[in-house]
Amino acid sequence: MTGGAPTGALLLIGGGAGSGKSELAKGLAAADPDLAVVHLDDFYHRDPDAGVTVEKLDGTGRVPDRAHPGSLDLARALAAVDRARAARAVVVEGVFALCFPELRERAALSVYVDTPDDVRLARKMLRKLASGESDPALMLRNYLHFSRPRHATHIAPTRRHADLVLDGLQPVPGLVAATAAAFAAALR
Repeated sequence: MTGGAPTGALLLIGGGAGSGKSELAKGLAAADPDLAVVHLDDFYHRDPDAGVTVEKLDGTGRVPDRAHPGSLDLARALAAVDRARAARAVVVEGVFALCFPELRERAALSVYVDTPDDVRLARKMLRKLASGESDPALMLRNYLHFSRPRHATHIAPTRRHADLVLDGLQPVPGLVAATAAAFAAALR
């Protein structure tokens, strides 16, 4: 990906939670030190009253619905993308990367990482368990009640906006190479 990319060329990476978006972005950044990465997970609304919320399964209140695009603070995310555009190229990755026309219209390349639901669920649970969350039953209830239907409604349909669809079961180095080649071609 090094070479003639215009300053701030934008690459979007979308797909479901646990599909491999972050690993792909990490691989691209490792291959190209002049690339900036913006993680949309950093831009959920801080104030639960500002975005879409859901009732907690235990009935103890409401929390931001991180499986709904309305929970993302798009203005803050776009500002971060604008700041990062001083870099030669910018990768924007997150489940909602392909949801917003404000991002899609600026992208040189849009990628969707397509990974089967069971694999995404297993990866997400393993990640949460490793980070200290210890209630697999609650994780599964959240998945069945919120994440799974929201993925079908808000994330899976964004595949149609992708210029490149990748198989999230393939090794990351191959996904990085395919993405880098498609991005370079898009910039010609």
